[in-house]
Amino acid sequence: MLRVTSFVLLAIVFVAAKTAEKEEATYKNPLSHGFGDDIEWVKWDDAIELAMEVEKPIFLLIHKSWCHACLSLKKAFQQASAQKAFTAMSKYFVMVNTEDDDEPWEEEYKPDGKYIPRLMFLDKNGEVLSEFKNTKAAYEKYQYYYSSPAEVITAMKLVLKKFGIEVPEAKKAGSGLSAAEEAKKNEEATGPQAPNGEKPVKKEEKKEEPKKEEKKEEKKEEKKEEKKEEKKKEEKKESKEPKAPSAKPPADSKPADSKPADKPADKKDKKEKKDKKSEL
Repeated sequence: MLRVTSFVLLAIVFVAAKTAEKEEATYKNPLSHGFGDDIEWVKWDDAIELAMEVEKPIFLLIHKSWCHACLSLKKAFQQASAQKAFTAMSKYFVMVNTEDDDEPWEEEYKPDGKYIPRLMFLDKNGEVLSEFKNTKAAYEKYQYYYSSPAEVITAMKLVLKKFGIEVPEAKKAGSGLSAAEEAKKNEEATGPQAPNGEKPVKKEEKKEEPKKEEKKEEKKEEKKEEKKEEKKKEEKKESKEPKAPSAKPPADSKPADSKPADKPADKKDKKEKKDKKSEL
């Protein structure tokens, strides 16, 4: 029994060691968490102090290892073109990405909820720059959710513009993806995920209000239909009511005392007279 238990424990330790080796081999920089080994990531605890020292804004990405939406975003950033653009822009920020329990506990870093992933830009003092949000109408209630590298890089450019930082790479650093790749990523985007890890938060679609002209046409059609229905009801009502008897006799009917009825009798009398004459 002891031998079996020892064997199981050794097997567990071996598997855990191999898994750790594999992860270490995949991510050279342990602070990257798969978002780019060539980026100078720093711990959240050191971010504000460093930002004040180097006079740079802070890039703060909060995500979880089990989150589907987080993994989808990570996969998009691992493409060579996206990673190149992202790495170029990262040089002008203090870069932080917190995974699982490393996220900041302060409420100010959950401005519109605990969904994930959340991306916020902070000033050098660690204050959230609330004017920089995802402007997509589909994520109106999740303003710090970004679903693609293009959205993230665009936001980074806007932050640098606010601080008057000219970036030569910014002109070259487009979305990091081709138009076809970007469209595909937008289709695959599942939306931010609830903090309990259940189902991704669904995108909220805004329904467009019909134009005034369209409303008028609809009302006209409704009125036409109402008139038709009223006409049908009247016709049915008339068909059910009994018709009054006609005062005039039918066209082919003849009076009972008409003269043509006497003609056969006259012919008979004339024949009898003729017979009598012939006998004489």
